[in-house]
Amino acid sequence: MKKYVAIIIGMLFVLGLAATAFAIHAEIPAETQAVVAKGTTQITLGGSLRFRGDLKETDFDNDTSPNAYYDARVRLSLDAKVADNVQAFLQVEAGNGDTKDNWTWGSSSGAKGIYTVGNAKRGEFNLLQAWINYNAGPVSLKVGHMPLALGNKIFFNHTKFGDDAIMLYGSSGNLHWAVLTAKFSEGDKGLTDDANAYVALAAYKGDGFNVSGDVTFVDDQATGSTGEIHAWNFGLRGDVNVSGLTIRGDVELQTGTMNIDTASELDIKGYALVLGIDYKMGNTKLTLEGGIGSGDDNPNDGDFDMFITSLGAHPNAPIYSFIYDYSAKGASGGTNAGIANTTYLRLAASNKVTKDLKVKGQIIWLKATEDVALNGGKPDSDLGWEIDGKVSYKLARNLVYYIEGGYLFVGDAYDYPTKSADDAWRLRHGIQVKF
Repeated sequence: MKKYVAIIIGMLFVLGLAATAFAIHAEIPAETQAVVAKGTTQITLGGSLRFRGDLKETDFDNDTSPNAYYDARVRLSLDAKVADNVQAFLQVEAGNGDTKDNWTWGSSSGAKGIYTVGNAKRGEFNLLQAWINYNAGPVSLKVGHMPLALGNKIFFNHTKFGDDAIMLYGSSGNLHWAVLTAKFSEGDKGLTDDANAYVALAAYKGDGFNVSGDVTFVDDQATGSTGEIHAWNFGLRGDVNVSGLTIRGDVELQTGTMNIDTASELDIKGYALVLGIDYKMGNTKLTLEGGIGSGDDNPNDGDFDMFITSLGAHPNAPIYSFIYDYSAKGASGGTNAGIANTTYLRLAASNKVTKDLKVKGQIIWLKATEDVALNGGKPDSDLGWEIDGKVSYKLARNLVYYIEGGYLFVGDAYDYPTKSADDAWRLRHGIQVKF
């Protein structure tokens, strides 16, 4: 593994320490108007309302009833330009799609009478973003609570709820760079009970090509029953565009140590590789993509070989599947683990039928990199294959209605000891307005 690390570091220096992914700023519709506050401060107010209905069967056992519910999300944001080079941003959110945040009723809502159901209400608002950005020219500063992601989000994607972070960034011509530290968890008052990440990244945008890379060290000194984690991730990626055809690649290598318990220390030896081709033809985009994330072939050899991911609950890193890496248990044994212990091949197409109507669909073949028994059956590598689709229609300015669904034809890796697993599926529709 040391040889691979040396190669990656060398390539990073040769390419000018190329890397991507800063904090992702919240979208503000172009039609939004700023208002003037005290002095010359300009305040831009924004937000969104989203309401969704969900029906799914994703536990691989159809003897149980499908889950069916509605959820709602409310977001409000305030973007303050307090000087030419100083920006402050606040965003709060109530509800995020989790079952525990659904509408409440009955005694919890204070309903009275003979039929004590009603007065359904939402939960409390939570802080989603709060940061200051000071653009000082050659070296700028951004500090606060912000959404963060690296590169193609294969290893790291905290864009859902964000982290506390301090980031220095800048650019020189086509080269952009940043260094940052992010707080993943805060223990008590001591220094030896926190989880922190330290990142150096840069990106170079050329004429028809891009090259990027990043180096991340995660220092988690108190992870409960899993002991400590001291992990390095090295990411290198690039893409080139020729006559509407984009060829892209991403490689991630990991090293370091982790303690499963206080007595056992494991060497980290994970990797991931993604290669893709995109082709645009008018309003149609075609994608062919394949990837592999390492699994742990032997839990007793003193190594942890599975590719480690730290992701939010989004189907966008990198498999994009609506069921496998978003709604159900994957080959890592958990949900929302992305490419960990997964090999896949994805064929996708999207089309903007009219200025208001968009459709997209995909088919994905899935295999466990190392054999697994996800429901107690015989270990196997066959995860199955999945089909997904989504249709969205712009009803009015900033108002969109959509329907999306997926079906996973499960493989033998999902079987139970005494019976075969059932297929998993999910259907969801929603309406969202941004302002």
